[in-house]
Amino acid sequence: MDFARAVTSGEFGQAVRRARERRGLNQADLAERLGVTRMTVSRLERGGAVNMETSIRALSECGYETVVVPKFSQVTVEGR
Repeated sequence: MDFARAVTSGEFGQAVRRARERRGLNQADLAERLGVTRMTVSRLERGGAVNMETSIRALSECGYETVVVPKFSQVTVEGR
């Protein structure tokens, strides 16, 4: 299992880029799956402002789950 912790929008964008590349997609492919422009995907990957739903769906389309936890929470991740 592959886990990533993204605290900033830039870290989240990098996680999306890595997930997209692992899936073998280019930005245009992911944009088409999301129903957005390639520039939106580019902005997301650079840590720019993008709709929260689009951000989460981007990882989902790349085969990843997203978990949002409150800041300063302690989380334990167990394998399935």
